[in-house]
This record gives sequence, C-alpha cells and structure tokens, in this order.
Amino acid sequence: VWAENIAVTPTGSSFDLCIGEERYRCHTKLLGELNIRNIVLAASVCLKLGLSMKQIARGVEKIEPVEHRLQLISRPNGITVIDDAFNSNIRGAETAMKVLKEFPGRRIIVTPGMVELGAEEEKLNKQVGTIVADCVDIAILVGGKHTAPIAEGMSERGFNPNNMIVVKALNEAVTWINENSQSGDVI
Repeated sequence: VWAENIAVTPTGSSFDLCIGEERYRCHTKLLGELNIRNIVLAASVCLKLGLSMKQIARGVEKIEPVEHRLQLISRPNGITVIDDAFNSNIRGAETAMKVLKEFPGRRIIVTPGMVELGAEEEKLNKQVGTIVADCVDIAILVGGKHTAPIAEGMSERGFNPNNMIVVKALNEAVTWINENSQSGDVI
C-alpha cells in the first residue's frame, strides 16, 4: 500500500491510494508527507480488516488536523493560513517549510523563532533561517532578539532583505498582514 500523485492545495492534500493495480483518489485536510505516510499505514490496517478502498477514502476525508499542527485555515478573503504555532523543533520547522513551499501564490511566514532550546537556540534558529530562505517570499520576524539568527541564516542564503520584516510583537505582524496581504497568499 502506498501513495502516489501527492498534491497540496489550499484545501489540503490529495493523493492516489494504491494497492496492487488498484488506485483510489483520496483527499484530506492534513498537510505534509508524514501525515500522508500515517494515512497509508492506517489504510493498510483498514484493508486488512476488510474495509473497501471507497470506505477508506471516505474516512480519510473526515480526518481533522490537530489544532496548531499544520492546521489549514481558509479565510474568506482568499488567504490561506497554515497554523503551525506549536512547532518547536528543527525537524518540525523543516517539515512545515516543505509544506509551505508546495503551495502556489505568495508565501509568507510569521515567526518568533524557536524558543526555550537552551544553548542550541541561536544555532538552531540560524538553521531555520537557511530553510526559510528557500521556501518563502516574505518573512515577518517577531521580536529582534530571537529572530536575529533566523535573519542571519536567511541572509547567508541570499534572501532579499527588503522582504524581511522585523516587528516587535505579534499584533504588529497582524497589522502588516491586514494592510499588505492579498488573495492567493499563504501565511
């Protein structure tokens, strides 16, 4: 059992669930390769228990994301928000950036960086910056202290400094988004 033809859209992920020669198109609100792999594993168990591919596809469509973990939120103004607020490690940040990079349109990140990581915090935030630089068009960095290493990592990757906005607090980021976002943006 495997997935092929994975596509990410503002409504979630679509993929072909495959077993042998049989293919069934599935859609889920979940984002990210890891979630698709988990669905494939669950589908394998369901098939073993005797469920049909049609039944499995219906179940896949009903899966709801965990709050603040690559949670897809569509706004009526044509803006898509991916809420990954509980992300607190480099692997999760990299996964989130890979997801964001797959979306069409202007990609915007709002981040305070990763906090409470002890002696590794600066190094890991710089690493996040190198990842972010390859995946976004605009970076809104919340708070100068924690985000300085992110900005450094982004600069090392050649990110346009004019597209790096540093704000003191989240409410300033929200104001910037309200004043500058447009239909088709993914934040």
